Amino acid sequence: MEQIKRKRAESLKSSFTYAMLFTVFMIILLSVLSVWGCAALQKWVMPDKNEAYLHLTTTYFDGTQMTSTQLVTFGKEDNIPLIEATDGKNKLNPTIKEISNYSIDKIENSFDSLTPKRKAAYTLLSAAMVGLPAVYSIAGVLLCALWFYRKKLEKPIEILSNATENIAKEDLDFTVSYEGGDEMAKLCDSFEMMRQTLYTNNQKVWNMLEERRMLQASVAHDLRNPISIIEGYTEYLQQNIPQGTLSEEKLLHTVENLSTAAKRLERYTDSIQDIQSMEDLEITPKETNLPDTLLEMIEDFSHVARQKDLSLEVHADIAASQVMIDGQILYRILENLFTNALRFAVSKIEITFLLEGTSLLVFIDDDGKGFPEKILKNQERYAITSTTTDRHMGMGLIISRILSKKHGGSLRLSNGSPSGGARAEVKISIR
Repeated sequence: MEQIKRKRAESLKSSFTYAMLFTVFMIILLSVLSVWGCAALQKWVMPDKNEAYLHLTTTYFDGTQMTSTQLVTFGKEDNIPLIEATDGKNKLNPTIKEISNYSIDKIENSFDSLTPKRKAAYTLLSAAMVGLPAVYSIAGVLLCALWFYRKKLEKPIEILSNATENIAKEDLDFTVSYEGGDEMAKLCDSFEMMRQTLYTNNQKVWNMLEERRMLQASVAHDLRNPISIIEGYTEYLQQNIPQGTLSEEKLLHTVENLSTAAKRLERYTDSIQDIQSMEDLEITPKETNLPDTLLEMIEDFSHVARQKDLSLEVHADIAASQVMIDGQILYRILENLFTNALRFAVSKIEITFLLEGTSLLVFIDDDGKGFPEKILKNQERYAITSTTTDRHMGMGLIISRILSKKHGGSLRLSNGSPSGGARAEVKISIR
């Protein structure tokens, strides 16, 4: 049997959440690093000026003022004797009796002062500071989606696709198995349940068609005998009646044989109708008390057995319980099998009831000559046949088998029962 099997552990929701959180984290991290790197490169392309203009305003004691401007370089000592200043506050030079104020204008580098190559590099870095986060976002979402599909969706989709193709080809001999707790695993489980249901229904339909085919073949075979008899006697009468060679006694005997063959054909037709009605019958289990109901069913059989001078032994070692059984179906099964045993039993019939799990087992034994070897070899094909002794048709076995299967069980025939003859073992499902 082909097996389609894959393993996954996490649910789709948690996997998707973790993947998106990781993607967002990576996008933010890469964006921050990229912006910081671009800003650093821009500083290198257009560095800050390390110079400034120092504006000095000196006020003398006589009220006059003098303003001067001097270019100074940061980190380099300049000779400015007029003042000593700290933190932008005025401080009087003890050697000069005057007051000085100062201000500083830092010289900034401008974009226009850059070379064409540096301008292009600066512009590109500015665009990168905006574009790279967008690229990271798009790429992150695409990569996250690709990872999620490859890890969480691709395999189960492949499994379901293969399963769908197999079903389309009417091939149900496979298994859909995807272990894990995610939603795709549940979908695969549902698909497997559907496949099993289809497989079971197909098997039932196939078995039903096969049974009907075998029944039709059996009926066609069994009908040949009475038809041949009727044709033979008809031809015999057509040849001898015109010649007047038939005596009244011979004519009556021939007509009687024709009537017997016609009645057999009628019984065959009725049997086929009975089988059809059995196949269309619906099982309706009801709450039933055991073993009381079983013993009540057997009371009728005991009366019939006494009329035939046969002993009937019943064994029902079943504890009192309530189960779900279709009592009418069970009674008909037992009646058919008991009637069959009644015909061939020599002195006694035994009926045994057992409970085994969720099944009720019934054994019907007789001390007759047992089932013919032909029936035992073809238990799934109980033909409508006639014996040479009582013209008995095997309809009871056919109907019992059909009803047993409809009740979730089976019928098995064998010889060598404890009574020395035939044994019919019925198994039906109980709830």
